[in-house]
Amino acid sequence: MRIIEIREKPVSLSDPMSNAAINFQEMTASAVAIVVDAGHKGTFTGYGFSSVGRYAQSGLIAERFAPRLKALEEVEGADGGLDPVRGWAAMMANEKPGGDGDRAGAVGVLDMALWDVAAKIEGTPLWRILSERYNEDRHHDLVPVYATGGHYYPDGDLEALREEIRGYTDQGYERIKIKCGQGDLADDCSRIEAALSVLDGDGSRLAVDVNCMCSTSGDTQEMADAYSPYGLSWIEEPGHPHDFELLKALTDYYEGAIATGENLFSMSETYNLLIYGGLRGDRDLIQVDPALSYGMVEYANIVKLSEAGEWPRSQMVPHAGHLLAYHAVAGLSLGAHEIAARPDFILGGLQEDVRVADGHATLSQTPGVGFESHPKLWKVLQTL
Repeated sequence: MRIIEIREKPVSLSDPMSNAAINFQEMTASAVAIVVDAGHKGTFTGYGFSSVGRYAQSGLIAERFAPRLKALEEVEGADGGLDPVRGWAAMMANEKPGGDGDRAGAVGVLDMALWDVAAKIEGTPLWRILSERYNEDRHHDLVPVYATGGHYYPDGDLEALREEIRGYTDQGYERIKIKCGQGDLADDCSRIEAALSVLDGDGSRLAVDVNCMCSTSGDTQEMADAYSPYGLSWIEEPGHPHDFELLKALTDYYEGAIATGENLFSMSETYNLLIYGGLRGDRDLIQVDPALSYGMVEYANIVKLSEAGEWPRSQMVPHAGHLLAYHAVAGLSLGAHEIAARPDFILGGLQEDVRVADGHATLSQTPGVGFESHPKLWKVLQTL
């Protein structure tokens, strides 16, 4: 079993939306395809599509990681199927520890394609393979999900925000996450109150992402004081992702839940977060993104690391809402899957055979990751 070809191209994610930290007008992502000769089983193609919020990793893929994968003489595992761990080890050969950054995303999107083709060779959805290999055959029967949206738009107003959230509840989502932090706290409170007016005033159904807007403990405390009366489901990314002292000061001050980790890209960074960030396993959420943190091979180890630190899997909620994260949540029995629920966004929604109702999604039965049954992504990936 060998890799015949690897293809990559950058894809524009240009969109008028923004959050407190970035806008998406110039955002890109890598789309990849890995073609595998599986001998008598046939030829299979696995696909990957980068997570949102970073940029395409074309240079790193073309210059370092794709050549290492193609140089592998054999990708077959002991069970006769494709072994993504063997591919991952080849990609990481001669890479110095630390300095993860975009390297982690380049490896992650190729790793995604390896898992996709591995599951296709076995003729099964990826969540089932992850369940077998990493979760003792356990998995969710229904996947807990929440809708992420509520971005800032040039012509947006509070009524547009309400209408957006109504659309998500109509789709079957019970819990919604919106963006705050681009204006002052009074503006944040107006956005929160607008959202709650659609959610029956129930703060436990609303999460707020401030995209690292706070830089001092005074900032975090003012934010906590302003948000506390609403009883939010969680506050996400309050400060710089590496400022564990600032995070600990907030968790010492604020009784509500904090979610963070989407901007950390390895097991070692997650370890530092768990040791020094002051997070509380009974309420806070770890949001490391498998596609940005070297893929499923590293992410499975991150889950094991967290469990060793007595973190329940229910508190692991991967970032970004891409299809790899859906399979990780389903197959590893994690806390919830984030879905970019705006219908016209390229990463929006799930596979066509998945249904969302009462805050849960059914399990896809499409072999692999299921890109072929996601019309917007497949329109891009089939050009590879």
